[in-house]
Amino acid sequence: MSNSLKPIEQPVSLMEVTVDRIRDAIISGDLPLGCKLSEQRLADMLGISRSPVRDALAALQVEGLVTISPKRGSFVFTPDLKAVDEISEHRCILEKASIRKAIANNHPALLKRLADACGKMTEASRLEDALKYTKGDIDFHNSIIISGGNHSIASSYKRTIGPLMALRTHLFTIMNETLDRSMGEHLAVLEACRSKDVKEAEKLIDVHATHLVDAYRRALSETTLFDGLSTTAA
Repeated sequence: MSNSLKPIEQPVSLMEVTVDRIRDAIISGDLPLGCKLSEQRLADMLGISRSPVRDALAALQVEGLVTISPKRGSFVFTPDLKAVDEISEHRCILEKASIRKAIANNHPALLKRLADACGKMTEASRLEDALKYTKGDIDFHNSIIISGGNHSIASSYKRTIGPLMALRTHLFTIMNETLDRSMGEHLAVLEACRSKDVKEAEKLIDVHATHLVDAYRRALSETTLFDGLSTTAA
């Protein structure tokens, strides 16, 4: 058959790229929790018009990463404890389903991805670089989802997990949540996967997620969580 009828690659829309860029900036902490968002400033930073930025912020509001108020403007979200509990539960369901599939069907790739992520996290922990650590942490959990090979799960995870990832960044970089326990839990998950112990891997995922929610709950009870957040428009 002629190459003229080969499949057409679908172009990525400018709005989708803008959503990805702003989402990544929130999750990485470049746009802090509670930060006011200026459509014009974001457009200038990205080198685009305001229209795709406006559409992107509306899409990110659906994901829970942005709050839009008609009178006050747009802001990076501030976490609600009930929402964090629910997202954490959702995350566990998706990660446990993915890790079962990955151990059964994609074991070598799973181990390589998890080991690579653990390597990044170990180095970041040694350097006491919380931001670099949390990027490795995100790689680790994304590796579980990707290795599961279910595109529907991966899509759902990407759409809903952002607030939890952003909160994790905040806890590690702003509130100096200890990295030692987190590192140990990730290494334990890697070891369970290496030995193909699915039940142990699932249990460790539950424990790990619970510790993140507990850290946030403790932060709420002991401190005013958002006292140190930037109020400067981004």
